[in-house]
Amino acid sequence: MKKKLSVILVLLLLFAAPVVNAANQEQQRIQDPESHTSDTQEVTVTREKLQSATENLNRVVTRTNNPEVGEQIRTMAENHVRVQERVETALSRIDSRGRFLKFVFGPDYKNAGEVRGQIAEIQGDIEELTAIKDDLTYTDQQEVQDAIDNLESEAETLTTELDQKLEGFSLFGWLNRLLSRY
Repeated sequence: MKKKLSVILVLLLLFAAPVVNAANQEQQRIQDPESHTSDTQEVTVTREKLQSATENLNRVVTRTNNPEVGEQIRTMAENHVRVQERVETALSRIDSRGRFLKFVFGPDYKNAGEVRGQIAEIQGDIEELTAIKDDLTYTDQQEVQDAIDNLESEAETLTTELDQKLEGFSLFGWLNRLLSRY
């Protein structure tokens, strides 16, 4: 009986500590909101390069004389808007997972996989733009190169940000990762 009670007490302390810690941090955030940055502000700031790349591509579309190339670039630019929305949604879902759930089950691997898929899509667009770039005028080549640079930078930023969000210890994260096929 004493062994069962001590095991229950140890488990209760093990699981209660992260909950109390999370509650204390949330209380500090409420009392001093200026010392904690908003997650939505961080997401918006980091997506500026993707938006800039889209704007560069739209400028190329309006100037190009080749309708086939123009249509390919227009499709990519529209796709980047969708990618940006998907990435923001997935990252906000990863951030919204409670500390206790993250400690027990690990981060949200399903949405992490979505972000990785979007990064792969961006990298595929970079390869396509590199191939298309040779068929354009010098000015358009410069715009496309700026877009490629912005997309590469954004892909690196997203990879780093995602890796940071997936860091940390969890009790059953390995099981969650296995089940979500991340």
